[in-house]
Amino acid sequence: MLLASSSPRRAQILTNLGMPFEVVPAGVDDGDLVPPPTATAASWTVAMAYLKARAAAESLPSGASGVVLGADTSCELEGRIIGKPTTSDEAARRLRSMSERTQRVVSGVALVDPSSPRENRLLIADVTRVVFGKLDDAEIERYIATDGWRGKAGGYNLGERLADGWPITVDGDPDTVVGLPTQRLPEWLAVAAPWESTP
Repeated sequence: MLLASSSPRRAQILTNLGMPFEVVPAGVDDGDLVPPPTATAASWTVAMAYLKARAAAESLPSGASGVVLGADTSCELEGRIIGKPTTSDEAARRLRSMSERTQRVVSGVALVDPSSPRENRLLIADVTRVVFGKLDDAEIERYIATDGWRGKAGGYNLGERLADGWPITVDGDPDTVVGLPTQRLPEWLAVAAPWESTP
């Protein structure tokens, strides 16, 4: 399998699952892309995952084989997509807005066969609900000062926040929040497995 992501978190997830993979960076910078008003978190993340997988597939030498996996994650709060904050002030505002609220975290996954003339592909989204208790302003400010919010959808890393005792409850696959749904990934890869032997 070829991972179209330079995310250390996604690489660690695959390593923990015992899945062999090779990183093929997609070379797609989605930081400046803004979802259209009609986009849902599911449609946006799946589209971004496919864009990354396709870009990585097109960078491979002619005749290369192997399923390319692209992934993207976003948060949705009260119907609004929340991406990665770009400044500390923005990150603090987003975290305050999550206090005592429930958000949906969506990871989109795209599996693409770069050698198929029919472009075999599988596009999926997995959703996990993350329920925040009351977040203290001082606690948020301490976290913001660590720069741990940078590059994170919603501005936080779930594992780190749970380890620090933040009042968070997860309803669904925690790895979906991290960036790759491990509970359903094996079944999706099983669907894509025959591609590697199909001319």
